[in-house]
Amino acid sequence: MTRLVYTSDLHGDLGLYRSAGEAAIRLRADALIFGGDLCPGTPSGASLRLPLEQPEFILYRLSPLLDEWKQAHPTLRVFAIPGNDDCQTVLPVLEELEMNGLIENLHQESRTLGAYTLVGLSFVPPTPFQLKDFERWDGERDAGTESYAYRCIVGTPRGFVVIEDFEAYLDSLPSLDEELRRLAIDDPAHTVAVVHAPPFDTHCDVLYDGRHIGSKSVRRWIEKRQPRLTLHGHIHESPKLSGTFFDRIGATTIINPGCDHAQPHLVFIDLDNLTELEHSIYGRKAVQ
Repeated sequence: MTRLVYTSDLHGDLGLYRSAGEAAIRLRADALIFGGDLCPGTPSGASLRLPLEQPEFILYRLSPLLDEWKQAHPTLRVFAIPGNDDCQTVLPVLEELEMNGLIENLHQESRTLGAYTLVGLSFVPPTPFQLKDFERWDGERDAGTESYAYRCIVGTPRGFVVIEDFEAYLDSLPSLDEELRRLAIDDPAHTVAVVHAPPFDTHCDVLYDGRHIGSKSVRRWIEKRQPRLTLHGHIHESPKLSGTFFDRIGATTIINPGCDHAQPHLVFIDLDNLTELEHSIYGRKAVQ
């Protein structure tokens, strides 16, 4: 039995972090996984120090909790990826904590967990939000996206830098489709992918107005590669609106736990038996 506790989109809520860690310790889980949007604050909050404040949050607020969990459950492994509301300045801090044995950064990386391989990717298709550190074209140029009407910025150690030409900025970077193809998958039946963007047209990508806004590249990648399990986030309200926190694409089980910041949204997973999943709010469900 390989047991996981999965959650996403905590946005710096230490109460939710504590609930996740306590659950992982109580269940003697093998791994606790955070699926992106780790830190507090968004550019709309007008904090010019956000690229500095987010690494400080991880280093001075989150790392003491990680250390407590490791003391209470020494074999627990903690994995994470950033999300689109995190500045890229968090990556060096995650690497520092990884060297200290506290957390393992899965973004564009792979790690072994028993018989399984974990891979991760933080990138999402263009959004209407200002921060663009982890945004990429979704496979191909989408010139109609509404995000171009907004002031676009990226975080640096010196603060925010304005992107004068967002389309040219994305043109200079690999697409989400290209980034997915770079993930190392040798044995799909024993692979878990932690990808912040959910796949398009599923129970896991439903926006508040009922639209499906997930990534078409992520969906195509899942259809082609068929990993055992994919873990997502990004669209907080999707489980409430779709009525479920999981879906299937072929042989792949996909999960988005959701988040409402009123109570923990945790999914309890036995990697060796995916016929049943349990959610801290929605309860135990059979997977068809």
